[in-house]
Amino acid sequence: MNSQWCQSMSNRVGARARCGSGLPQGGFTLVEMAIVLLVIGLLLGGALVPLSVQMEKRDRDSTRKQLLDMREALIGYALVNGRLPCPDTDGDGLIDISTSCTNVEGDFPWADLGLGKEDAWGQSFTYRVSGDFADTTDGTGCATSPTAGLSFSLCSVADISILDGESGSAVASSIPAVIASHGKNWALTISTDEAENSDGDGIMVDRVYSNSASPTFDDLVVWVVPNILKSKMVSVGLVFGDNNNNGNNGNNGNNGNNGNNGNNGQGKGKGCENSSGNSQACNN
Repeated sequence: MNSQWCQSMSNRVGARARCGSGLPQGGFTLVEMAIVLLVIGLLLGGALVPLSVQMEKRDRDSTRKQLLDMREALIGYALVNGRLPCPDTDGDGLIDISTSCTNVEGDFPWADLGLGKEDAWGQSFTYRVSGDFADTTDGTGCATSPTAGLSFSLCSVADISILDGESGSAVASSIPAVIASHGKNWALTISTDEAENSDGDGIMVDRVYSNSASPTFDDLVVWVVPNILKSKMVSVGLVFGDNNNNGNNGNNGNNGNNGNNGNNGQGKGKGCENSSGNSQACNN
């Protein structure tokens, strides 16, 4: 009886039962395959978004470290040469100068300083310097007692300002030099804050990272703090003229991108960038 039933079942079209075993004879149906593929697709899709965020964070961390090293290189150059370097204006990585900087903004002079050719996205860094801190005239901006061989003195006042938005509040003022990476999008967005960092004037923006809220901002900015620069010049025995430290507040300084990687002074948006690129409180 049982064998006759099994034979009957096996002769039916589409029968999948194997007599005596209880196991299916065929493979997955199309519906089952579709469900499996859907589940795999959802799992892969969920993994790709965190992966892209982690890759961007890695690139930002790498670029931030470059910027901090480049700032140290600027101060080292000033200690050796008595002035900050002029920018590279023709793309060869070399400092372009006559008796003064022909242009005070251009690319970072990576060949002369030995680092800082490109950021993590393969783009050149923007570098701007205050002309009075980079020319070959002794003590530019100081009326009395300039020190021979030094472009600037204690009374020299730089002309670069850092704001927290295109028309925002001051983060730092009287800054001698600033370096910027324009981030993953390289200022290709319509963000007015990012546009301020590529318009060639003496105002730069540094604020918290944002890839969604308008205006977006993914630039990374560091600057040379005037009082730190002058203090280092004095500490190695270089003699300055006028002791009136007039207007050189250089307040706030920073340790990278304000709001993304904290700061060394009193800057706004003190925080750290988490794995999603958002700002969060931290301590340096």
